[in-house]
Amino acid sequence: MAQSAAAWDGLVTFLVAKIGKPLFGRDEITRDQDLYHDLDLEPQAIDELMKDFALRFQVDISEFDLQYYYPLFGAGHLEFLKCLMASPISASARERLGGRMITIGMLEDAMKINKWTR
Repeated sequence: MAQSAAAWDGLVTFLVAKIGKPLFGRDEITRDQDLYHDLDLEPQAIDELMKDFALRFQVDISEFDLQYYYPLFGAGHLEFLKCLMASPISASARERLGGRMITIGMLEDAMKINKWTR
């Protein structure tokens, strides 16, 4: 348990140094917080954070694919607008707009096995 608590403390310290404390009245970082939706990081910032995370904690992120989590990252304006216009009637368009979650708990889990997995 002490090793897990130390790993968690190290992760929290790393995140606070990189992105600051969470917004909107939350004083602490929790496992369920999402990097994009809760901590307001844009995909490019998440990509950089993941690279720094991998170096700091020696986690293999070779299987990490930003495009999987944020399908519209790097898409042109036209593709984004098409998806936005389709979102009221299309679940897949809504999923593409919202992306998939990357939570702090997922980072902690990757630290435990030294590898990022989906």
